[in-house]
Amino acid sequence: MEYLKGMSQAMKKAQADNTSESYGYVATELVKSKNGIQQAIEQATAGAVAAIIGKLENNQPLTDAEKQTVKLWVVGDAEGYIKMENSFQDWLQEYRRLLEVIAAGEGQTGSVQELLEMHGVLENAIKVADAVAHYLEDRERVARFENAMTLMNAEDNKFIAGLLKSLLASPER
Repeated sequence: MEYLKGMSQAMKKAQADNTSESYGYVATELVKSKNGIQQAIEQATAGAVAAIIGKLENNQPLTDAEKQTVKLWVVGDAEGYIKMENSFQDWLQEYRRLLEVIAAGEGQTGSVQELLEMHGVLENAIKVADAVAHYLEDRERVARFENAMTLMNAEDNKFIAGLLKSLLASPER
């Protein structure tokens, strides 16, 4: 796939270099690849979206395939992430462990060494809580979208049509 050309080599180099600079570079390149793939998906489905907008504006029912295309455009990023993420249970386990460490720290006296150690624990807890929140936010976003698609009325159809129009016209997409 053209969007991934050279990516595995860059990742291997970062792994070998083991520096923040190398991993930071790879992160930037991964974002570029992800954005390129998103644009390719949208270019491939733009015609279908234009037809769907017309149906929605006229309050016509969508086929299952059309609903999937709308889903792709509105929450496809979130759906792709939750399908591929495989660390969620590990994060929950680490969260529980950190909760216990923090609870034990509540009874400490607060010596400089204890403060230093707790600072590190809190840094880790922040990252784990953020990862859990991101996953759950995407999962909830997909669930809300799926629920909303089953209960759509004429006003909802017009709203989704407007949303799709703005996404279709957006230069960043």
